[in-house]
Amino acid sequence: MWVLLSLVIFLGSFLRFGFLDKVPPELFGDEVDVGYQAASLLHTGRDLYGQVMPTYIHSLSEWRAPLLMYATVPTIAIWGNSQTAVRLPQVIFGTLAPLLVFILAYQTTKSKSISLLSALSLALMPWHIHYSRVAFEVVLMLDLIMLGTLLFLKQRFELCVLSFALSMYTYSTAVVFTPLWVIILMIFNRRFPPWRSGVLFVMLLVPFILNLTTGHAQDRFNSLSAFNNPVLIKTINLLRNQDPSYQGYLWHNKVETYFSILLGNYLRAFSSEFLFIRGDPTYRHSIQIIGQLLPITAPFVFLGLWSLVKRRQWLWLIWLALAPLPATFTVDGGFHATRLFLMIPSVSVATGIGVLQFFQILAPRFRLMVSGLLSLGFILYFSLIAHYYIVHYAKDSWRWWHVGYQSALTELARIAPNYQRVFINNTYEPSLVRFLFWTNYPPAKFQQQFTLDQPVDDIVANYNGFSLDDKYFFGQFSSPAQKIGIANYLLPDSLYLISQRDDVAGDWDWRKNPPDNVVVLFTSTNAYDSPILYLITKK
Repeated sequence: MWVLLSLVIFLGSFLRFGFLDKVPPELFGDEVDVGYQAASLLHTGRDLYGQVMPTYIHSLSEWRAPLLMYATVPTIAIWGNSQTAVRLPQVIFGTLAPLLVFILAYQTTKSKSISLLSALSLALMPWHIHYSRVAFEVVLMLDLIMLGTLLFLKQRFELCVLSFALSMYTYSTAVVFTPLWVIILMIFNRRFPPWRSGVLFVMLLVPFILNLTTGHAQDRFNSLSAFNNPVLIKTINLLRNQDPSYQGYLWHNKVETYFSILLGNYLRAFSSEFLFIRGDPTYRHSIQIIGQLLPITAPFVFLGLWSLVKRRQWLWLIWLALAPLPATFTVDGGFHATRLFLMIPSVSVATGIGVLQFFQILAPRFRLMVSGLLSLGFILYFSLIAHYYIVHYAKDSWRWWHVGYQSALTELARIAPNYQRVFINNTYEPSLVRFLFWTNYPPAKFQQQFTLDQPVDDIVANYNGFSLDDKYFFGQFSSPAQKIGIANYLLPDSLYLISQRDDVAGDWDWRKNPPDNVVVLFTSTNAYDSPILYLITKK
């Protein structure tokens, strides 16, 4: 059994680490932020805004839970500012997940077969594989919650509360799920940790509670909350205007509207559209041609859920029922794969039990033949999905992964010392943190130099933006310059990073035919060889 488990873990590791430099094709903004925050913690012990060993990280645009940044510090120390350094921790955490599911499943079912099949299901799950290849906090969060659950069941309460408390410093979903899950565990198992474990849990959460009361931990949720949608209020008022009688107020109100939205969000998480057909509509969260799970596993999932009920494995069923609750209260939460990530363990166990139940139903003389046919069909289908993911998804999703910045800013760092001023487009994507990461800008120097990232009109003639180090300017050309053509407003001895979309008219390719007074020094392109960003200077 341990040999088979080792093979499952090895397979899961290969699927998460293989071609990591190719797909997803480049670090997107949140990943770059993780990397540079980790570099700042490594070199200065502070985050970008100078907080010493923060319990909540102050990023340029928001406050973020800190644990993934701290976990990325060792790989940044070894590999520097690179794609491998940022994503490798997630590969490791993702590889550990099948092992944790195996142990947890065995702890609850006492069946090695179910445990092994559950681990295999998670190891091969597209949802988990994809997230394990990107610096998403939820992979670490899930590991900590599974580990905490295992430690609780084994009555190792001090370590249990440590794992659960740390999970709340990873991603906002855990803030809702973890306390509810701890209560369920205590009630379901009729085990209550000693008072010292409760005190330790509260002490570990004191920094989080302080951040919650000061608003830092609330900012992200407030921006995503389903209750803060102004469109809903307008809709309610419109319906009331159409029916001004007392019935309008009876049938069209916040209670009715929010209940409908929350119920829809919750049920949508279990829909075939989300799980098996398309998945999360955001290209960054799903490969789009299938759902979050492999469609061919659908019969086994449903069979496994029914088997969980018959076996009275309520712990996994309650976990599955609780998992969508945090996402339910957010905008688009019903099909947001990141916020629904906690569904994965229960689905994995259900799949494992479903496969086992299926073969137990078959007559013994058919089992070998059917298992061979199913295995061959699964390998072919999985290979097709893997081919699409590596070859086609890597190309088609380039815009979602902010392709172009790594090569352009790496080249910018090489040639910038030759210029007095450097102007960097800040409208295609916010470019400051990308500049800091890919140019290896010293975090200590940034903390000393940086003051404000709000644009100032004409900070330099015909250019609006903000500056860093009195040399680097982040923003865009002013409206008159945009209308007439930016090529006419370039300054001498200056380097410009411009965007094909925002700074160049139409589909004019400056690589092949630049304006007369422009020298194109470098062009970053997408997988289809279309220009994205140019490095230019005045001729």
